[in-house]
Amino acid sequence: MEPRVLTNEVKGEGSPLVLLPGGLTGWVSWASYADSLASRWQTVRVQPIHNELGSSGERGEAGYTAAIERDSLLMTLDDLGIGTADFVGWSGGGRALIEFALAYPERVRTLTLVEPAAYWILDGLGEPDPEVAHLNRFFHGLAGQDVSEDDLAEFCQLAGLASSADKARDNAHWASWVPHRMALSWGSEQADRPERSVDDLAGVSCPVLLVHGNLTADWLKRVVAVLDERLPDTRVLELPGDHACHLENPDAFPAELERHLVR
Repeated sequence: MEPRVLTNEVKGEGSPLVLLPGGLTGWVSWASYADSLASRWQTVRVQPIHNELGSSGERGEAGYTAAIERDSLLMTLDDLGIGTADFVGWSGGGRALIEFALAYPERVRTLTLVEPAAYWILDGLGEPDPEVAHLNRFFHGLAGQDVSEDDLAEFCQLAGLASSADKARDNAHWASWVPHRMALSWGSEQADRPERSVDDLAGVSCPVLLVHGNLTADWLKRVVAVLDERLPDTRVLELPGDHACHLENPDAFPAELERHLVR
């Protein structure tokens, strides 16, 4: 598999603001914010390859790596004529943006990372966590496989979207998650573990807004805490809610994002 220009949607005018989604539902998660943000920024929603192909029912390919994800974003910016931009990433999108900012710092004005799923950071610190180890075994075990609704329910629990697998099905968003479940089959070890060390994080020199929910999984809070410790220029925002806290706070999150961008 080779990197390629990503499916994208551009709205509004002004300074570019690029939105990267999480690993399940993809760019639909940013649709409502893209509309409102486009009144002030040139808002760009991108659909990563794993979201596009997974949501269409295709199994993950072994050749899909963090480098392909990173360089596909670069090709997309070049195709759109965007030199430097502000970037917002949720979950897997946040993990991808850390890698992008390390590889191409000159293209990044600011970062906003909402609970980035960069659990490689905890492994790199030598902090064994049973929950993270379970997540690794589960997620990597789905690579290239058919993903069942039971698998999806367990993912929702591990990712902090539900307090238990049983309760995941009671979530108001369950029906919208189900059609995208095959995107989880793209989460191979090569895709979610860039060849980086924790010391490399100091290379992210741009201003970074780190966001987490007060009810989210402890390991995700720990990732945010480590990034706050290691990155040179950060601010941490805690919002009420879980792994989707930015979506659960449609007034507070855009206000804080705007504060960060105009800083």
